[in-house]
Amino acid sequence: MRVKDPSALRRKRLNRKYSQRDLAYLVRRSQNTIYLLESGKMKTLSEDLALLLAARLEVEWEDYFELEENEIAPTVTNASQRKPDSSAA
Repeated sequence: MRVKDPSALRRKRLNRKYSQRDLAYLVRRSQNTIYLLESGKMKTLSEDLALLLAARLEVEWEDYFELEENEIAPTVTNASQRKPDSSAA
């Protein structure tokens, strides 16, 4: 995946009142990783990191990240969308 607009990612982080260090801690990465993403120096990132960033910034991942040509869109579900496990008694 890649960041659509690094400066938009930075603005959203600042809007949520997170420092680069705060956001890095929340997504279990280094502050340098956040810096590289926001400056456009890191060209690609993992699907996991994109989803973590989107969740912490409370945005849809599609708004800030785009798939590379050969990637398949991630499926995100929450607990309320899962069917109950009928085998549990």
